[in-house]
Amino acid sequence: LVGDFEEKTPEYTYEKAIYTEAINALHKSGLYEEADQLYAEGATNGHLPWSVMRNSDSNRLYLDLHGMSAAVAHAGVRVALQKEIATAPNDAEVLGRDVMIVTGLGRRSGERFRPVLRPEVQRMLTEEFFPPIGTSSVPGNMGALLIPKSDIEAWLEHQRKQRGERLMLVADVLKDISTGNRLERALLNSEKRIERALKFKLKTEGCENTDDSGSQ
Repeated sequence: LVGDFEEKTPEYTYEKAIYTEAINALHKSGLYEEADQLYAEGATNGHLPWSVMRNSDSNRLYLDLHGMSAAVAHAGVRVALQKEIATAPNDAEVLGRDVMIVTGLGRRSGERFRPVLRPEVQRMLTEEFFPPIGTSSVPGNMGALLIPKSDIEAWLEHQRKQRGERLMLVADVLKDISTGNRLERALLNSEKRIERALKFKLKTEGCENTDDSGSQ
């Protein structure tokens, strides 16, 4: 599986270079969400490779990261998993599938056959995903990692809870507005500010009139 992809040299266009450098810079600054958005845009426009492989099936999702920088690979994994969640008709389409990540053998890294992207992907999955996502080696294939479906399910459950908490927060805000409480408070504060402004204006004008009378 890995050998077939290692033999292909990805086309390196000007647009791909710009996207890659921009994502590298954003990732280095810790702006992961912005890097994800830029990766999604680049992949949608055909300037960056889409990480999900076409031979993914109902039993296993394949992600091809070989040839990517660590920053682009980081965005590729996050965006791919998020897209699979967003576009799946139901959880059953995503749950129950292992994920195989093709990282490559590092033939272009300067250290032949020593994977350099693989350890970075493993670090990313354990340190930058919550809950951490574990990986295991694929027997006889040093250029690939396997994520068990149990870890994917735990990560998806956490994403679902986060979405639920955000929806509850939005609902509370909308409820506050619908009952008129927030609007009433806003109007009351506005009335108080107007009243203070009018008093200050009248007081200021009174002082000016007194000064004018004294000068005459």
